[in-house]
Amino acid sequence: MKNINSYIFLIIFCFIVSYFVIMYNNNNKKLEKFNNLLNIYDEELQPCGKDNMSNGSWDTAKKCSELDGGVHQICIENIAKNTKSFSKNTGQTDWSENRGDNNHCVCLGAWSLYNTKKLNNKKNDISNKILKCDAIPKNAFSNNYVSKFSNGWNKWNGLEIENQIVNGVESLFDNCYNQNDSKSKKLKQNYCNFAKKNKVLQTNKYNKICKK
Repeated sequence: MKNINSYIFLIIFCFIVSYFVIMYNNNNKKLEKFNNLLNIYDEELQPCGKDNMSNGSWDTAKKCSELDGGVHQICIENIAKNTKSFSKNTGQTDWSENRGDNNHCVCLGAWSLYNTKKLNNKKNDISNKILKCDAIPKNAFSNNYVSKFSNGWNKWNGLEIENQIVNGVESLFDNCYNQNDSKSKKLKQNYCNFAKKNKVLQTNKYNKICKK
């Protein structure tokens, strides 16, 4: 009986050890993916959140990666201050006003809708530098990624405005592009490649920026 109990204990012990080895390896693989993600400047994707910030729709590394699905790709700095009533203006509860000084990863579609409504109301209070641009992943400008989701740039919970993708993409570009900054050359390239594949994005801005 003693030998049987020892055998059972050994099996359980081996099972537990194997479980933790598998979990450790999986976590390392996820961390490797996080570390290998590029931002819109083709540099390493930076965290949107800081250690002292409450959850803002980011992953465990505080990055707007959405590796497991979703489109929370746009990192807004101090969302309550910089985009007044962002959530309320995009058909949600007024949660964004309760974020304090926190950053937040928001949906592509919500960002597009917010900017379009502001432009249509001639109240475009979207100033430059409200985004944490180095925390926005390059795949936000990827058809292969965005096309996987019904609520990409151009859709948001049935509240979308026709072709709001234009204002969403162009406002992101305006926030993050600095012609005097060498890394913005990569942003320009990624924007132009994305717009080239989407006819609706081939606007006057596109012609001015990408047809030089």
